[in-house]
Amino acid sequence: MNKNFKNKNKGFTLIELLAVIVILAVIALIAVPQILNILSSARKSAAESSALSIAKSADKYVQDFMMKNYGGFPEETVTFECSKEGCKLQTELTDYNITKLEQLGFQGAKPTGGTVTITEGGNKVTASNLEINGYYCNYDGEKSWCETEYIEPKFGGTVIKKEEFSSKGIVGGYEGVLAIIYLDPTDLTKECNEKNSVSITGTNTGCMKWYVYKDDGTNYTMISDHNITDTIAWNSTDGESTTNYNGPKEVLNALSTATSNWSEKLVAPTPYTASWTYSGTSHTYTINYSTYGNKARLISAEEVAEITGASKTTENNGIGWTLSDKWFYLDGAESEDEIWQTPVGSSSKKSKYAWLFNNTEDCTYYGCNVAQSGNSGYWTSSASASYSAGAWYVDYYGTLDYSNADLYDSLVFDAYYYGVRPVITVNKSDLLQ
Repeated sequence: MNKNFKNKNKGFTLIELLAVIVILAVIALIAVPQILNILSSARKSAAESSALSIAKSADKYVQDFMMKNYGGFPEETVTFECSKEGCKLQTELTDYNITKLEQLGFQGAKPTGGTVTITEGGNKVTASNLEINGYYCNYDGEKSWCETEYIEPKFGGTVIKKEEFSSKGIVGGYEGVLAIIYLDPTDLTKECNEKNSVSITGTNTGCMKWYVYKDDGTNYTMISDHNITDTIAWNSTDGESTTNYNGPKEVLNALSTATSNWSEKLVAPTPYTASWTYSGTSHTYTINYSTYGNKARLISAEEVAEITGASKTTENNGIGWTLSDKWFYLDGAESEDEIWQTPVGSSSKKSKYAWLFNNTEDCTYYGCNVAQSGNSGYWTSSASASYSAGAWYVDYYGTLDYSNADLYDSLVFDAYYYGVRPVITVNKSDLLQ
């Protein structure tokens, strides 16, 4: 056999083939992830661009809307739900012309899910979890970004829970508070924080500061840090011999007016009934808050006693504090021998319950954190059982007190000292946290 013929037909050895395979595998290990990353990055960038385009179409929507409605745009949140058919308007706008404004108009990929919202009278657009190219995309008013997983919608306000107080430097004056919430009661989705919240007496719209004192697992119950009305009589409509027998008429009317435009998502308050005996005669009244708009309610004297621990003392023949008992300092209600604590008398010492009487006149002398002129405190929903023209109130002394025959300047028909401080209940799911 010809030797040259043999040499010409010689093939690769097994070792050589294995070497080639190894080299190709190494190249694949290096190149494939990079290629996939490039493709993924391109897909993500395209999704972000689409999300930005959708957000910009909402800006255009505002312009078109105002052109058709003489320059007007709703102050309430305007929401669009997105699907493969586009982003359709969900908010009922019966007072406006919305012809050909039923959905957003934009070019490019349509999201298969997510929401777009327009707030602040058309000045702010946000988008949440727009499903584009397998991503969940968001827009915060300035930039868009996409993630591979669904992102819980951002809470409109800011919640600072009790366990965070110390880490945030909030210490003292918060006994009984479960959380501090910055919230706009007219729009629960509005972004609120410490900087844009207002605590001025009479402020009843926009971002406000609230103290949560009850959490039933589903709802937060909270009280404002300031009065939302000027001073007002508790009840001056029963004639010359005004009594507390029919409840806080003026206060409830003022509460209704001040909260008339608050969110319908607020949990409707339950009725409150006061029952007591005065001079041998039984009296009772029930506040049915549904007749006042179901927006907010008043804190009761019993709740204040419960918050501060007065209802658990063994004073008063072992039955705890009741509507017939004497007033007490809020800090002195936590134990039997401290229920009659003298005034703090120094602005350097803070009350543990400062949050209950903050923003009242000269209250820093009695331990509050911040004072505000113009009001001495706020009325509760509770009548006094010790005097027919008396009702319970929280005042700048840091007390739960009631007007009586010896205090002619704070009777139920007196409109010069106390105002309205609302309590609201909010379903946690409506906070979008």
